[in-house]
Amino acid sequence: MYRLFRILFTLLISGLVNLVTAQDPAEKPAFQYFNKTEAGIGLGFGSFNADNIRGYIKKVKNDQIIISAQTINGIVISGRAGLGIGLGAEFWEKGMFYPVFAHFYYDLKLSDNTPFAYINLGEAFGKRDSTYYYESGKGGFLFCIGAGYKMKVGKRFQFEYEIFYRYQAIQSNYRTYYDTIPTHFTTTEYNVPYHFAGFKIGMLFR
Repeated sequence: MYRLFRILFTLLISGLVNLVTAQDPAEKPAFQYFNKTEAGIGLGFGSFNADNIRGYIKKVKNDQIIISAQTINGIVISGRAGLGIGLGAEFWEKGMFYPVFAHFYYDLKLSDNTPFAYINLGEAFGKRDSTYYYESGKGGFLFCIGAGYKMKVGKRFQFEYEIFYRYQAIQSNYRTYYDTIPTHFTTTEYNVPYHFAGFKIGMLFR
Protein backbone atom coordinates (compact mmCIF):
# COMPACT_ATOMS: atom_id res chain seq x y z
CA MET A 1 0.00 0.00 0.00
CA TYR A 2 2.79 2.45 0.89
CA ARG A 3 4.56 1.61 -2.37
CA LEU A 4 1.38 2.54 -4.24
CA PHE A 5 1.26 5.89 -2.45
CA ARG A 6 4.88 6.60 -3.42
CA ILE A 7 4.09 5.87 -7.07
CA LEU A 8 1.05 8.16 -6.96
CA PHE A 9 3.10 10.94 -5.35
CA THR A 10 5.69 10.66 -8.14
CA LEU A 11 2.94 10.94 -10.74
CA LEU A 12 1.53 14.03 -9.03
CA ILE A 13 4.92 15.75 -9.07
CA SER A 14 5.40 14.81 -12.72
CA GLY A 15 2.03 16.34 -13.57
CA LEU A 16 2.84 19.61 -11.82
CA VAL A 17 6.22 19.85 -13.54
CA ASN A 18 4.54 19.26 -16.88
CA LEU A 19 2.15 22.14 -16.18
CA VAL A 20 4.95 24.52 -15.32
CA THR A 21 7.13 23.61 -18.32
CA ALA A 22 4.34 23.54 -20.94
CA GLN A 23 5.57 25.71 -23.85
CA ASP A 24 2.29 26.63 -25.52
CA PRO A 25 -0.23 28.18 -23.09
CA ALA A 26 -3.05 27.76 -25.61
CA GLU A 27 -2.49 24.01 -25.89
CA LYS A 28 -4.27 21.84 -23.34
CA PRO A 29 -1.60 20.01 -21.27
CA ALA A 30 -1.50 16.24 -21.07
CA PHE A 31 -1.59 16.56 -17.26
CA GLN A 32 -3.67 18.94 -15.15
CA TYR A 33 -3.95 19.36 -11.39
CA PHE A 34 -7.35 18.71 -9.80
CA ASN A 35 -8.92 18.99 -6.37
CA LYS A 36 -12.18 17.27 -5.45
CA THR A 37 -13.88 18.11 -2.16
CA GLU A 38 -17.06 16.29 -1.18
CA ALA A 39 -19.38 15.25 1.63
CA GLY A 40 -21.82 12.39 1.89
CA ILE A 41 -23.74 9.83 3.87
CA GLY A 42 -23.48 6.03 3.88
CA LEU A 43 -26.13 3.60 5.13
CA GLY A 44 -25.05 0.20 6.41
CA PHE A 45 -26.62 -3.02 5.17
CA GLY A 46 -26.09 -6.74 5.71
CA SER A 47 -24.83 -8.37 8.91
CA PHE A 48 -21.69 -9.84 10.46
CA ASN A 49 -20.80 -12.54 12.99
CA ALA A 50 -20.18 -11.67 16.63
CA ASP A 51 -19.69 -13.94 19.66
CA ASN A 52 -19.93 -17.74 19.47
CA ILE A 53 -21.97 -18.91 22.46
CA ARG A 54 -21.70 -22.70 22.80
CA GLY A 55 -22.02 -23.25 19.05
CA TYR A 56 -24.53 -20.47 18.40
CA ILE A 57 -22.94 -17.62 16.39
CA LYS A 58 -24.58 -14.31 17.11
CA LYS A 59 -25.45 -12.25 14.02
CA VAL A 60 -25.31 -8.46 14.27
CA LYS A 61 -27.11 -6.23 11.79
CA ASN A 62 -25.04 -3.44 10.24
CA ASP A 63 -27.19 -0.43 11.11
CA GLN A 64 -24.31 2.05 11.07
CA ILE A 65 -24.79 5.44 9.43
CA ILE A 66 -21.59 7.24 8.46
CA ILE A 67 -21.26 10.96 7.75
CA SER A 68 -18.12 11.74 5.77
CA ALA A 69 -16.12 14.59 4.27
CA GLN A 70 -13.01 14.18 2.15
CA THR A 71 -10.66 15.95 -0.22
CA ILE A 72 -8.73 14.44 -3.13
CA ASN A 73 -5.74 15.96 -4.92
CA GLY A 74 -4.26 14.55 -8.09
CA ILE A 75 -3.70 14.86 -11.82
CA VAL A 76 -6.05 14.65 -14.79
CA ILE A 77 -4.58 12.62 -17.66
CA SER A 78 -5.51 13.69 -21.20
CA GLY A 79 -8.59 15.53 -19.89
CA ARG A 80 -10.56 12.37 -19.15
CA ALA A 81 -9.00 10.17 -16.45
CA GLY A 82 -7.85 11.23 -13.00
CA LEU A 83 -5.42 9.74 -10.49
CA GLY A 84 -5.02 11.11 -6.96
CA ILE A 85 -4.66 10.66 -3.22
CA GLY A 86 -7.55 11.29 -0.83
CA LEU A 87 -7.85 12.16 2.86
CA GLY A 88 -11.08 12.16 4.82
CA ALA A 89 -12.88 12.16 8.15
CA GLU A 90 -15.86 9.92 8.98
CA PHE A 91 -18.24 9.96 11.95
CA TRP A 92 -19.54 6.54 13.02
CA GLU A 93 -21.64 5.50 16.00
CA LYS A 94 -19.19 5.58 18.93
CA GLY A 95 -16.22 6.13 16.64
CA MET A 96 -14.35 8.24 14.12
CA PHE A 97 -12.13 7.17 11.24
CA TYR A 98 -9.67 8.94 8.91
CA PRO A 99 -9.45 7.28 5.47
CA VAL A 100 -6.31 7.56 3.33
CA PHE A 101 -6.76 6.17 -0.16
CA ALA A 102 -5.76 6.10 -3.81
CA HIS A 103 -8.43 7.46 -6.16
CA PHE A 104 -8.98 6.74 -9.86
CA TYR A 105 -11.83 8.16 -11.94
CA TYR A 106 -12.80 8.06 -15.61
CA ASP A 107 -15.16 10.39 -17.49
CA LEU A 108 -17.41 8.57 -19.94
CA LYS A 109 -17.42 11.60 -22.27
CA LEU A 110 -14.71 14.16 -23.08
CA SER A 111 -17.00 17.00 -22.02
CA ASP A 112 -17.59 19.46 -19.18
CA ASN A 113 -20.92 17.70 -18.47
CA THR A 114 -20.46 13.96 -18.31
CA PRO A 115 -21.18 10.77 -16.35
CA PHE A 116 -18.17 9.28 -14.57
CA ALA A 117 -17.10 6.26 -12.56
CA TYR A 118 -14.41 5.85 -9.89
CA ILE A 119 -12.61 3.45 -7.53
CA ASN A 120 -11.00 4.13 -4.13
CA LEU A 121 -8.54 1.78 -2.43
CA GLY A 122 -6.86 2.45 0.89
CA GLU A 123 -6.94 2.24 4.68
CA ALA A 124 -9.08 3.88 7.37
CA PHE A 125 -7.29 4.88 10.57
CA GLY A 126 -9.12 5.39 13.84
CA LYS A 127 -11.09 3.55 16.51
CA ARG A 128 -14.66 2.54 17.29
CA ASP A 129 -15.70 1.91 20.90
CA SER A 130 -17.51 -1.25 21.95
CA THR A 131 -21.28 -1.54 22.42
CA TYR A 132 -23.57 -4.21 23.85
CA TYR A 133 -23.54 -5.96 20.45
CA TYR A 134 -19.86 -5.92 19.42
CA GLU A 135 -16.32 -5.31 20.67
CA SER A 136 -14.22 -2.22 20.02
CA GLY A 137 -12.28 -2.11 16.77
CA LYS A 138 -9.67 -0.30 14.70
CA GLY A 139 -9.89 0.76 11.07
CA GLY A 140 -8.67 -1.46 8.24
CA PHE A 141 -8.81 -1.95 4.48
CA LEU A 142 -11.38 0.02 2.48
CA PHE A 143 -12.72 -0.34 -1.04
CA CYS A 144 -15.23 1.98 -2.69
CA ILE A 145 -16.73 2.03 -6.17
CA GLY A 146 -19.17 4.61 -7.46
CA ALA A 147 -20.71 6.44 -10.39
CA GLY A 148 -22.16 9.89 -10.87
CA TYR A 149 -22.56 12.94 -13.01
CA LYS A 150 -20.55 16.17 -13.17
CA MET A 151 -21.62 19.50 -14.66
CA LYS A 152 -19.78 22.72 -15.30
CA VAL A 153 -20.69 25.60 -12.96
CA GLY A 154 -17.69 27.88 -13.54
CA LYS A 155 -14.62 28.34 -15.70
CA ARG A 156 -12.65 25.75 -13.73
CA PHE A 157 -15.34 24.29 -11.46
CA GLN A 158 -17.70 21.34 -11.82
CA PHE A 159 -20.48 20.23 -9.48
CA GLU A 160 -20.71 16.46 -8.88
CA TYR A 161 -23.25 14.09 -7.38
CA GLU A 162 -22.73 10.35 -7.10
CA ILE A 163 -23.88 7.07 -5.60
CA PHE A 164 -21.46 4.51 -4.17
CA TYR A 165 -20.88 1.10 -2.62
CA ARG A 166 -18.29 0.91 0.17
CA TYR A 167 -16.60 -2.04 1.90
CA GLN A 168 -14.84 -1.27 5.17
CA ALA A 169 -12.95 -3.78 7.31
CA ILE A 170 -12.79 -3.16 11.07
CA GLN A 171 -10.09 -5.00 13.03
CA SER A 172 -11.89 -6.42 16.04
CA ASN A 173 -12.44 -9.72 17.88
CA TYR A 174 -15.12 -12.16 18.94
CA ARG A 175 -15.38 -14.51 21.90
CA THR A 176 -16.07 -18.25 21.84
CA TYR A 177 -17.86 -19.37 25.03
CA TYR A 178 -17.54 -23.08 25.87
CA ASP A 179 -19.96 -23.58 28.78
CA THR A 180 -22.23 -21.72 31.16
CA ILE A 181 -19.28 -20.22 33.06
CA PRO A 182 -19.03 -16.61 31.80
CA THR A 183 -15.24 -16.52 32.17
CA HIS A 184 -14.62 -19.68 30.10
CA PHE A 185 -13.96 -18.33 26.62
CA THR A 186 -11.27 -17.67 24.00
CA THR A 187 -10.80 -14.50 21.99
CA THR A 188 -10.18 -14.51 18.22
CA GLU A 189 -8.99 -11.51 16.21
CA TYR A 190 -10.64 -10.99 12.83
CA ASN A 191 -11.68 -8.36 10.26
CA VAL A 192 -15.34 -7.40 10.58
CA PRO A 193 -16.84 -6.77 7.11
CA TYR A 194 -19.00 -3.66 6.87
CA HIS A 195 -20.98 -2.85 3.71
CA PHE A 196 -22.46 0.57 2.89
CA ALA A 197 -24.43 2.23 0.12
CA GLY A 198 -24.63 5.98 -0.06
CA PHE A 199 -24.71 9.34 -1.79
CA LYS A 200 -22.19 12.20 -2.11
CA ILE A 201 -22.09 15.71 -3.51
CA GLY A 202 -18.94 17.66 -4.23
CA MET A 203 -17.01 20.28 -6.17
CA LEU A 204 -14.21 19.54 -8.65
CA PHE A 205 -11.61 22.22 -9.39
CA ARG A 206 -9.10 21.86 -12.21
